[in-house]
Amino acid sequence: MKRIFTFVLLSIFTMMSVNATTETTLWEGDVNVNWGDSNVQIEAASFANIPVDASITMYFQIVDMSEGYHCLRVTTPWWEGAPDFVPQVDGLTQEQSPYTFTFKASDKSNVETTGAMLFVGYGYKLTKIVATYDEPEPVVIDDLPAATLWTGEQEVSGWGAKVMMIDAEGGLLPIFAETITKACNLYFLVDNATGGDFRIAGAWGDWAQTSYPSDGYNHMQALDADNVVKVVMDETFVQKAFIENGGMAIWGDGGFIIKAIGTTKDSVFNTDGINTVATGVKNDTRYYNLNGQVVAHPTKGVYIKGGKKILVK
Repeated sequence: MKRIFTFVLLSIFTMMSVNATTETTLWEGDVNVNWGDSNVQIEAASFANIPVDASITMYFQIVDMSEGYHCLRVTTPWWEGAPDFVPQVDGLTQEQSPYTFTFKASDKSNVETTGAMLFVGYGYKLTKIVATYDEPEPVVIDDLPAATLWTGEQEVSGWGAKVMMIDAEGGLLPIFAETITKACNLYFLVDNATGGDFRIAGAWGDWAQTSYPSDGYNHMQALDADNVVKVVMDETFVQKAFIENGGMAIWGDGGFIIKAIGTTKDSVFNTDGINTVATGVKNDTRYYNLNGQVVAHPTKGVYIKGGKKILVK
């Protein structure tokens, strides 16, 4: 009986889905932190793959100071004008090592906007900073039906400039509005790809506020041997950037050129079907909600019909 009971327990434990825990070292060294004279700065690129709700842990040792004063602060390179990641902690003691804080969604936006996370304070020696998080369950997002959404030659260079996929009247290019209504993959054919990176955000508003944790700076890391970059756009990103914020704006650096954008990899090489796809969608008289689902009997609210937003009163 005891063996049967043990076997059942082991079977239950084996069937449980347990996410793997990952620890990423963001920085390691030996720095006596002394306000602006000596600190540790970790650039935004190091946080590109760190998910929201990760634990950031600082390992340190208290340094004897004549004043007996020890404090810790985690801020931005701006020092002022942006929220601290950790407001100043006065009276820091050795017992508080390691010191851990949670990497919130607002922190991820903050580090992307200001370019780095800065560890400052007084009277302690910083030796290691790590991020710990559970690996999320993989989410598989399928390709949409093959469609070439755009072809041309748009240089992406300098973070101060942006390329917006809008028409002459300021509306999202019709084929984007018709096609990007739910989670999907986008494929970018790139030329002159010697380096650099780009990100996607909503077409309107402050780019730091209309891009989301699902989008980072590191898309060019996915560049394959055919010079194609695959960008996975989850439901939240499509809803916020494409539907609520007017479409797609692209920022980047490095001076590379985007030649085509499509819903499948093959579609960026084959542009023959672009008009056919657009016409077929425009003739669709069905109503869709903002998640891209067909609504047979629409009530009050905002819907998509014929590739355009409409308000049903």
